[in-house]
Amino acid sequence: MKLFIPSLVLAGAIAAATPVQAQNEIDALRYGRLDAGATARSLGLGGAGGSYGGDYSTLSINPAGLGVYRTSEITLTPVLRFGTTKGDYLGSTTNETDARFNLNNFGMVFTTAAKGKAYENSKWKAFSIGIGYNRLADFHDQVTYSGRNNASSITDIISEDALMNGIGQNLLPPLGFFGYNGFLLYDDLGSIPRATILDEGGALQQTKSWTSGGGINEWNLSLGGNYNEKLMVGLGLNLLSYKFDRTLNFYESDLTGNNNNDFDHLSYNEYLTTTGLGVNLKFGVIYVANELLRIGASVHTPTWAGYTDLMDYDLTTNTENLKLNSGQNDINPVTFVQTDAPYQFDYSLRTPWRGVLSATVFMGQHGFVTADYEYVGYNSMSYSFRDDREYQTQVNNAIRETFTGGHNIRLGVEGRMDNFMGRAGFAYHTSPFKRAADFGGSGMDFSLGLGARFGALFADLAYVYRMRNQSEFAYPLASSTVPNEVADLRYGKNLIALTVGFKF
Repeated sequence: MKLFIPSLVLAGAIAAATPVQAQNEIDALRYGRLDAGATARSLGLGGAGGSYGGDYSTLSINPAGLGVYRTSEITLTPVLRFGTTKGDYLGSTTNETDARFNLNNFGMVFTTAAKGKAYENSKWKAFSIGIGYNRLADFHDQVTYSGRNNASSITDIISEDALMNGIGQNLLPPLGFFGYNGFLLYDDLGSIPRATILDEGGALQQTKSWTSGGGINEWNLSLGGNYNEKLMVGLGLNLLSYKFDRTLNFYESDLTGNNNNDFDHLSYNEYLTTTGLGVNLKFGVIYVANELLRIGASVHTPTWAGYTDLMDYDLTTNTENLKLNSGQNDINPVTFVQTDAPYQFDYSLRTPWRGVLSATVFMGQHGFVTADYEYVGYNSMSYSFRDDREYQTQVNNAIRETFTGGHNIRLGVEGRMDNFMGRAGFAYHTSPFKRAADFGGSGMDFSLGLGARFGALFADLAYVYRMRNQSEFAYPLASSTVPNEVADLRYGKNLIALTVGFKF
């Protein structure tokens, strides 16, 4: 085969005319999946909080919980998160650990409660306003998986993308551009490692890793009231801030030991920073059936959010003697390729709507048992791209074809003796994927907690162990003609939360 010699003029001529968006259904899911529980009390109860009320976390689940308050309060919840992510890929297992501190909750509740004759003469017994924030998702992760592959290479995907879309920089990710300028393709845009290694019976070592950070914070402004000690009502206006940072690397190297087959290794990097702001509304009620039973219901509108993505890419290759043998001016086997400038995209996303049904059974002054059922319409998510309606239709169809409704069940029990409380909780989250058997996505939470009340001061401590599993394709693009192995990721996350508060 004749070697394909990089030429910026030719690259520009072959490149497609219209940029391709990078946002997809998996990005939508990232911003549509939320964790329940922000204060240590709610975390110790498995994240349940739709019907017992009197805790700041309830503002993110059922704002009618404000109707339970009789005094004002301020709360603060720092958390320590640490854990391990296990990646299984091509028969090999790799573990990564990480740890960090952040603030999970800060909130103030201002309450006006009727007393004396005013209490007797008024049907409305109390009103409360809640102001503050709860952290609804944490994106900090460190993931690595690695394995030996004798069936495919990331350069097969690069080759196919180059053949289909050209080799310009205006495609995301610009795989054809990298393959062309990184000396990974022949003149027919076929993959060099495919011809010189895989088709000759060799194998490649592949390693994918990424580090991510950021989260979703919900800033609450909620109103709640108590009508005749029977019906609690609440309304919340919520501003959500989004931040996501990820640095991703895919490394592929030759396992044959042959130093003259035109490929030693490549290192492909993606850099993504996303920021966004969104708004939603939450409506809720809690009905006091009797002294033993409370029933709650709430509806969360979708969050209408706008985002900005800033993306950058680069590639480093080592092609051994290829440049020397093909008469290049630069015979250094190492080539570094980078796009001219980062890519920026502005777009909108409507996240899922949610409905929550809850019940709490009280055991007098000795505690209670509580449960939430939450439905999440993951298949109702929708993108809006101002300048690319065709891709908007494609990705929104992919959302409906990929996802289904999610079901979350949260259970908690609190026992009380004098001024001290003990808690335990459990939560189960079904997979959002229609093909759950292939892509996983379900999770479970186990939690324990303690609490103490001393006059106006109170403190709660919680420990949560979160188990999640999800699978993904290793390559940046999927293809029906290129074997794309699936990596199975298992997350074991620990969370220790301490809430301190003061009633006034």
